[in-house]
Amino acid sequence: MNMKRLTIILIAIWLQFLIRPVSAQTSDSTDRTFDVMSKLYQNNSPLDYLELLKADFKRKDKPNYFVVVASPDNWIKEEHIPRLLKLIYSGDSTKSVISVYSSYLTNEKFSSVGREAQNLIECFRTKARYPLGSNSYGPPDKVRGKELEEWWTKYKLTRP
Repeated sequence: MNMKRLTIILIAIWLQFLIRPVSAQTSDSTDRTFDVMSKLYQNNSPLDYLELLKADFKRKDKPNYFVVVASPDNWIKEEHIPRLLKLIYSGDSTKSVISVYSSYLTNEKFSSVGREAQNLIECFRTKARYPLGSNSYGPPDKVRGKELEEWWTKYKLTRP
């Protein structure tokens, strides 16, 4: 069994037994502790989540990916969209996002605030759960960003 496959298997086993809080450091080096993965969404807004992804994303002693379970329905609310839209072109690097069900480890790849903000808006727009796919990484998609801005403009016109 090669080392990469063994690593993936060990990570999958570890995820099944998450009993301790998940910790990250904010940019000001203050420890910020989050409850067990299942409560991540309950205790944090989508904007808090983006800050968590940015925290220490290039540290050599921590993985460059963030493993998530599917968000609950309605986690991303209409009130979050205006602030998320301001971030859709941001190239600020974040950890890549991996679904707990993914078999592909993206340790050498990074995502961006813009890409994840776009994914969060898309989940609200389509009433899907976050994350949209098994992996998310890369810079923001400018075409998609424009589409989301146009959608939001039309969406606001249809709201009372």
